[in-house]
Amino acid sequence: IAEVGRDKASILEITKVADVGNGTFYYHFKNKDEILAAIGETVTKNMVDSYDIDWESAKEDPAILIAKSTKGMLLKCSEDPVWAEVIIDALSLRDDTPVFLRGHNKNLIPHLEYGISKNRFDTKLSEDLLCLIQSINRTALIMILEGKNKKQSIIRAIEAKLRILGVQTAEARRIAN
Repeated sequence: IAEVGRDKASILEITKVADVGNGTFYYHFKNKDEILAAIGETVTKNMVDSYDIDWESAKEDPAILIAKSTKGMLLKCSEDPVWAEVIIDALSLRDDTPVFLRGHNKNLIPHLEYGISKNRFDTKLSEDLLCLIQSINRTALIMILEGKNKKQSIIRAIEAKLRILGVQTAEARRIAN
């Protein structure tokens, strides 16, 4: 999947690489989307669980929560170029939240709702907002994989997200740094 992309990877190729028969695959999964969902949930949970957030400062300012979780997620995603490519591929799907990323959104949505409820974010929660945030993550990961400055790419991603959420430019820049 990482080598040829999710659409071009066939179940036959997946079972060959995994060294299992097609019957074994279909015993556990109905199709390729189901295996991607299973892998995605595990990877996303491990990514989200692997970074610590200073929840006390986040309670005081939800923008800090978004900044710290973005930084942790992008650092973790960029550690493994193979998974980064899979994540970039999944983030490119626009019509619906990719199955692969629903675990990430399970954590992101409460963060956004918290900021909106505290009147910190001047926006409404919607599928479009989630897609914009995913697009920012995707762009940052592409930049990092292309060898751009990782720290600068992450700062720009955080700043862009905060601006979309309604945080003023100077304040978004301060929090992102």
